[in-house]
Amino acid sequence: MIGALSLTAGWLAGTSSSSSQQQDVAGARSRTGPRPVGTSGTSPLPRQLRQRLDTPPRHVPAAGRNPFVFGARRAPSGTGYRGEPRVSEPPAPPPVVFTPPAPQIKLSGIAVSQEGDVTVLTAIISDNGALVFVKVGDKLPSGATVSKIEDTGIILVGPAGLTQTIKLP
Repeated sequence: MIGALSLTAGWLAGTSSSSSQQQDVAGARSRTGPRPVGTSGTSPLPRQLRQRLDTPPRHVPAAGRNPFVFGARRAPSGTGYRGEPRVSEPPAPPPVVFTPPAPQIKLSGIAVSQEGDVTVLTAIISDNGALVFVKVGDKLPSGATVSKIEDTGIILVGPAGLTQTIKLP
């Protein structure tokens, strides 16, 4: 019984709202239909637009910077805020001289060999990722020269004349 009453109430509400919508649509169609030729219509909008196009734009004095006009800025007028006098900024620091980073040289080991009666020491070095076998007097890819090889480490002389000692870990 309750279900039947609910369905009936819904049906009645739906038919009353759809009939009012149909009347609104019909009224809108009659208002938006074609206009007879030669009539200006009821809207004053076209007349206002035509007047705006016919009148030249009024000149608005520039109150500030116009982002749509290129040119020099005007000097600020003297009527603006005058605060405390500007303090001169300290001079800029001198430019920093670029110094290249020190080469990544690691001593991996020292090899000993006999050439006749002489013992020759060969250093095994990792120079910026390249594995190099060097003897005294040899030059590394980084530019350093091997000046001395000992049992526990090596002494390198860099391109600038700086001496660097690298010990075995």
